[in-house]
Amino acid sequence: MSQSEMSRAKRHLETNRKMKEMLPRFFMRQLERRFNNEPLAWCMVGVPPELLKAFDLLFEWPENFSTICASRQVAPHFIEVAEGEGYSRELCSYVTNTLGYCKLFQEEGEAPAESPLPGGMGVPSMLLGSGFICEPRWKWFQTIATRYFKVPLYSSDPLAPPWDINPEEPLIEEHYLTLLREDLAAQIEFLEKQTGKKLDLDLLREILTLSHQALAYWRDTLALRKARPTPMGSTDYFHAIIPQMYLVGDQEAVDFYREMYCEVKDRVDRKVSITKDEKYRLLWFGLPPWFNMGFFNYLEELGAVIVYESTYNVGDNFEVDLSDPLEAIVQRTWQRAVTMHRYGSEAMPELCNPAVFGVFVGSSLLDELVEQYSVDGAIMNLTRSCRAVSFGEVHTKNRLSSLGKPSLIFESDMADPGHWSDAQIKTRVQAFIETLENNRDQ
Repeated sequence: MSQSEMSRAKRHLETNRKMKEMLPRFFMRQLERRFNNEPLAWCMVGVPPELLKAFDLLFEWPENFSTICASRQVAPHFIEVAEGEGYSRELCSYVTNTLGYCKLFQEEGEAPAESPLPGGMGVPSMLLGSGFICEPRWKWFQTIATRYFKVPLYSSDPLAPPWDINPEEPLIEEHYLTLLREDLAAQIEFLEKQTGKKLDLDLLREILTLSHQALAYWRDTLALRKARPTPMGSTDYFHAIIPQMYLVGDQEAVDFYREMYCEVKDRVDRKVSITKDEKYRLLWFGLPPWFNMGFFNYLEELGAVIVYESTYNVGDNFEVDLSDPLEAIVQRTWQRAVTMHRYGSEAMPELCNPAVFGVFVGSSLLDELVEQYSVDGAIMNLTRSCRAVSFGEVHTKNRLSSLGKPSLIFESDMADPGHWSDAQIKTRVQAFIETLENNRDQ
């Protein structure tokens, strides 16, 4: 594979260009706090960022750091180092990227020189893991805590009912709500012990208020993509998820998503498209190839636009009572799980899935998306090292076929470009475009 196969993404929204100013400011603030020797937590998706902000805790996301490493083409080196440590290339490439980074940090006593961010990731004071989404996350932070940075670890385990249980039955609901409350209480106890601070509930309420405002604007923005032509594509979508991870709970995130909503709404009103000739409207399943985000622009050149992505999508808007901020976090998690359960996904893992990952196996959500977003077909990245977002893709392909919608499955990865075959994948895409055209003619 040559580097020429990889291309940077072209974005279409002016709001996203402001990220070039926002992110450096954010990372410099992080770096300044690190220099002051403030406690630093490494955390995962599934840990409420609002809770960490209420403790005024400095935190970093190894998962997101891995996407940046992939986009800057440094992930292959970190993954190779991890392989030298005995970790299989079949493991999640976010995991192996992080473990390779940790190994080099341990050897050099500082962030590796090739780190894509100023100062890389700092030395963690604690690890906040989660069993949410996939099983390797348990061992990921356990490995870091035992082999590289010997720091305290807490792992959350947000369970939810399996597909054949009625979550609205009172005893079932109370059982799972109790589990969620106990898990949240344990997280708080851990954070209070590690930071030496008591949780300020009033501050948490204020942070949650800002968080819900920002996410409401973000959800409304994504709903605007139902318009034809679509005003926003995947290159802007995957770039704009960053504030929902790093900045949610800040006024800065509210302002960013409000401005993005206004820009996208204006594009809808003026019928501004992201491509010269929108011919095919597609769903995207799986993680994106962070090392080659220009792939989405390649699709746009062929007249194919992505109108909905199954990953990182915040899902429906849930109104919760913020007067008790802890119960609000619990109810927010539970309501999302119940909503996905109502869609009837028979292969939903037994965890609180807030509709940010997966292929909606057996779910009526798929039918709803096809209708509401005027979908012509789907492209699925069978993400080689991430089973959690890839299971059920063949089943979903068959369900789409029953709806008269063709789909393409190709195999790649999210961070490791060694699994990308540019010529082969583009040949298959071109054949898929012909199928879409024939399907339309018929």
